[in-house]
Amino acid sequence: MKTTPILFLGLLLAASAPVFAQRGKPNPNYGNTSITVQVRFKNSSMGPAGVMVTLEGEGSGLIGNTQTDGQGKASFHPPDAGYYVVLVRYPGYQSATERVDLTTNPVAYVNIELKPDKQAGPPPPTATIAASTPENAAKEFRAGEKLLNEKNDPDGALKHFRKATEIYKTFSEAYLMVGLIYLDQKKLEDAHAALQQSVTLDSKSASAYLALGAVLNQEKKYADAEKALTRGLEINPDAVEGQYELAKTYLALGRWQDAEPHALKAAALQPAMAPVHVLLGNIALRKRDAPGALKEFQEYLRLDPKGPMAEGTQAMVKKIQDTLSSPN
Repeated sequence: MKTTPILFLGLLLAASAPVFAQRGKPNPNYGNTSITVQVRFKNSSMGPAGVMVTLEGEGSGLIGNTQTDGQGKASFHPPDAGYYVVLVRYPGYQSATERVDLTTNPVAYVNIELKPDKQAGPPPPTATIAASTPENAAKEFRAGEKLLNEKNDPDGALKHFRKATEIYKTFSEAYLMVGLIYLDQKKLEDAHAALQQSVTLDSKSASAYLALGAVLNQEKKYADAEKALTRGLEINPDAVEGQYELAKTYLALGRWQDAEPHALKAAALQPAMAPVHVLLGNIALRKRDAPGALKEFQEYLRLDPKGPMAEGTQAMVKKIQDTLSSPN
């Protein structure tokens, strides 16, 4: 699974907040049991934040409920192996259910595509902007969101977000969106400028600081990236991509001891996030823990066997296996 900067926005804008009502006695492997739900719009890689997701056990009732993060993801850790039902509800779209089998594998990944409900009104907006925002600027912002979420059209969306900043010079959220689209297009200088403006206008925006940190990482300005990412995580410590980016920063600086807790937290927050396992594998190698590195690299390949790092990871797996199997 490749995490693009546009999807990265989702992880920054909202964090899932699971509330569990568990029944029965959790088994010893509770921490290893997980269901990751990916909710998407039709014909789009984008997923909405704030979708209500409920997990029920077949014959045992409610297990828990949560909301999707900005990437359209939600996760559960059921207490036992068994059969479960995922229920997704979002205003303006049909409810959807999916049966999940955890009897043979403790980890499951569920994809659910939202289908418009013609009998319902339009869905609510996917982001909150300040009430003081001028109506015409807010209209441009919503038009940009719509193109991103429903049409997967970043170029068209960019025009609206830029127009919003022209109308309302202190529109920090619009600068954030402009910066993220430029980041996706590898226009790092433009992305940096827009995101710097966003944090200048809103010093409490975790999203803007974390996105700026991601740009600085790509620019290899690691000391500055550390400052931006640390500030963002002070505001929102459960931002998965922020934890992942800061781990990358520290590893690039040769500080694997500092990188490890952030990589571990990212993996705990999002078990199906494949790239973090490559990061953990590299950290394990620096710890001279070959078996641990092998386990992490194999987990990446299990989660994303055709991913962008698959070829290099497969080569590392073979190299480690050959080393471990050779006589001393």
